[in-house]
Amino acid sequence: MEIPEKYVKAFREKHGENAEISTLKQIYERSLITPGEDVGVIAAQSIGEASTQLTLRTKHAAGLTVINTTAGLPRLVEIFDAKKEISTPAMDIYLKPEYDRSRQKVTDIANRLIEIKAKDLISSYNLSLRKKEINFLIDRDTLKAYGLTMRDLSSKFSKLKVSVKVEADTIIVTDKTADNVKKLIKLRNKLNDLSISGVPNISRAVINEDREGSLWIKTSGTNLTEVLKMDEVDQSRTVSNDIIEVSKIFGIEAARNLIVEEVYNTLQNVGLTVDLRHIFLIADAMCIDGTVKGIGRYGLSGETESVFARAAFEIPLKHLVEASLYHETDEFKYVANNVMSNQVIPIGTGSVELVVKGRGSESKNEDAGENKE
Repeated sequence: MEIPEKYVKAFREKHGENAEISTLKQIYERSLITPGEDVGVIAAQSIGEASTQLTLRTKHAAGLTVINTTAGLPRLVEIFDAKKEISTPAMDIYLKPEYDRSRQKVTDIANRLIEIKAKDLISSYNLSLRKKEINFLIDRDTLKAYGLTMRDLSSKFSKLKVSVKVEADTIIVTDKTADNVKKLIKLRNKLNDLSISGVPNISRAVINEDREGSLWIKTSGTNLTEVLKMDEVDQSRTVSNDIIEVSKIFGIEAARNLIVEEVYNTLQNVGLTVDLRHIFLIADAMCIDGTVKGIGRYGLSGETESVFARAAFEIPLKHLVEASLYHETDEFKYVANNVMSNQVIPIGTGSVELVVKGRGSESKNEDAGENKE
C-alpha cells in the first residue's frame, strides 16, 4: 500500500530524514479503518447505492460480430446470488504465442470450438409410423462447410442404438420399438440436439485483437474443462465468466478473484466507481468456507447464527418458529438483531465498554481529613 507523500514528508520532518518508514506504514494502515467501524454495512451501502444507477437490461448487439453479455443489475444479481446457471455464459480464450499472431490459425481454432448439432445440418425431415422410421434430408453444402461427411453424421446417430441407413442426401433412422408418434417425435428431438463436432455448449466464437496485435477468442457459452485440454490454448490466461465453473476447475481463490473482477467491471462499464475494499470484503465473505455461497436465504444470510438476523432478511415467521422448536439462542452480536430488540448496536462506541474504577470510602475519609488540616 502506497503512503501519500504528504504523510511521508511530515513524518521525516518530525523524526528526521533517516526515520524508519516501516513505522509510518504501520501507523497509516491502522488509521485506514476506525476501530469498531461497521465495514459490512458500509460495503453494502456503497455497492447498493451504485447499483441503483445500473441499467436493468441485458446488453445486446444484433447484427454485430460481438458476443451478447448480461450487464448492469442483472449481472450483479447473478454474481451475488452465486447462480449455477447464468444467462449469458462466455469465455475469453487466449492462445499460446506460436498461434496468436496468425489469423488463419486462430480462425481454424475458433471453427473447431463451435458446437455443431445435427439440427444445423438437417434441411427437413418426415416421420413414418408404419415403417417406424424418420427420414432426414441433409444439407450437403452446410455439411461440407463444416468439414463433415455423411459417415460422421450416421456414426453419431448410431450411438443412440437405432438402425441408420444412408441413401444419397438422406439418412434413414429406424426404431423398431417406436409404436406411437410420441416416441418417434422424442427420438427426432434427441437426434436434432445431438452434438456432431466442436466443444459442447459453445454456440459462437468471435476473434478479437489486443493492443499488441495478439489475437484471442471470445465465445458465447462456456466449457472450460474441454477447452483447457486443447494444445493451442494458454491455460494460465483463459477464463470463464461462470464463477461456479471457475471454482471447480481453478479453486476458490480464482473464484474469489473472478467475483472481484466481474463486480468491478460491471460497475466500471456504466461509469460507476466503488472502492475495491468493499468488493474484496463481500467476495471474501462469499468464499470464506472454501465454496462459493450466494448472499441470500440459501447462502450467507440464511446460514448466520443469529435467529433475528435471519428473520430480518426473509421469511421471519419460519425462522422464529424453527428457533423455538430447536431451542436456539441469540447472543446479539449483529446489527440487525440489536436494532430489532432496541439495543445499542455493537459498532462504533457501542463496541466498547468503559469501566471507571472509583475510590473506596477509606480514601474519601482520608481526603476529607487532609482537607480539614
